[in-house]
Amino acid sequence: MWYLVLRRPVQPRDKWTVSLDEHLVWMKQQHEAGRIIVSGPTTDRKYGVYVIRAPSREEAERIAASDPYTAAGFTAFEILQW
Repeated sequence: MWYLVLRRPVQPRDKWTVSLDEHLVWMKQQHEAGRIIVSGPTTDRKYGVYVIRAPSREEAERIAASDPYTAAGFTAFEILQW
């Protein structure tokens, strides 16, 4: 199984944009599909972190690329096999 660890800067609420709304829709879809297994803020609340599982590296990369925040350059990610 492959695990995709993504992180993004937490933006102040007054800077939330349509891209955040699109990201939240994407997050909900991933949760409902059982792909996101962990999500939440870091202890310093500077980053949001989430872990996605996928059956292959290619699928993990596809999931990452489908995140609007990744496409906009707001998300950094690392793919791990575990």
